[in-house]
Amino acid sequence: MFLILFFFTNFNTRLDYSIFEALNLVYQDDYVFAEQIFDSLITKYPKTPISYVLKAGLLDAYMLDHSTNEWEPDFYRTIEKGIGVGKKSLKEARTREDSGWSYFSLASLYGYRAVRKGRHKSYLKALSDAYKAISYYKKTLRIYPELYDAYLGLGTFHFALSVLPRFVKWFIAPGDYREKALKEIKLAADSAKYTRIPARDEYAWVLAFLKPSRKAVRIAKSVVDSYPNSRSFMWTLAFTYRRRGHWWEVERVFKKLVPMTLKDQREYYYSLTILYYNLAKAKYFNAHTDDAEWYLDLAYFYLYFVREKMPDMDDVIKGMERLRKWINRRKQWRANHGTIKNFRRVQKRRH
Repeated sequence: MFLILFFFTNFNTRLDYSIFEALNLVYQDDYVFAEQIFDSLITKYPKTPISYVLKAGLLDAYMLDHSTNEWEPDFYRTIEKGIGVGKKSLKEARTREDSGWSYFSLASLYGYRAVRKGRHKSYLKALSDAYKAISYYKKTLRIYPELYDAYLGLGTFHFALSVLPRFVKWFIAPGDYREKALKEIKLAADSAKYTRIPARDEYAWVLAFLKPSRKAVRIAKSVVDSYPNSRSFMWTLAFTYRRRGHWWEVERVFKKLVPMTLKDQREYYYSLTILYYNLAKAKYFNAHTDDAEWYLDLAYFYLYFVREKMPDMDDVIKGMERLRKWINRRKQWRANHGTIKNFRRVQKRRH
């Protein structure tokens, strides 16, 4: 699941078109051409936060898609520069709309940094930035309530605060913000002008997380139908199926993801590790034990070449080890009793 938030103010229609064009490229995993557009905005509009928020969003989306942290130095430099520009633009804002977009820009920049710190389990730093982001989002909506895009960021952080680990819960105000977050994200999915696509994707993911439903699957599938080349949206669709226990559909989605991932991620070994591990798990739950073992071996093969320490790597390795035990137990049962079909035939004869 990724977040594309950005600043927009009194620019001309041509720039507006460029922004939509770049975002559509990001949604189709075409990061190279999108980056060229964002870099050109930095050159043309160095005193507006739009340039830096767009670039930060691109780098974050790329790192999520490729399961890497290699662009973090550039990401954090972009954030720092953007915050400085954003604060200056806020002081120079002359209209209600300008102030609203300035607040929104700062909220987005702090928000990106908070989410990335959270992924690295730097929870105190993440909370500090998250509170700043929430504060700026609220100011955005108080000053310029027509900016529905802000509800996506606000909902994202309300949801994140609700699922934090228990040992940091006491740092935040008590309460469950999950339903509130779902309503806010849905509002962005329905009414946001620029972030409607990522809002729909995130709404499907959160909805599936909270209460698995056909609705979550339907929304995720509609996004994939609109952007069939997006790996990120495909992962969301797989998640909505998995939450409903539809492992045959999960397997089908992951099979589509294999060539899409190999296309330009052959050297991103952790990304391939996660893909093949999840495909192995889907195969296992669909009773394709031999295929599950083959894909799990492939996941271990790529894991061997991973040199970058990822925050969730230990959990992934534990999951792979657990799946290996499940596979071995099933194979042992099959060696002792034969196939499920044979077992049922024997049981029928006995009765």
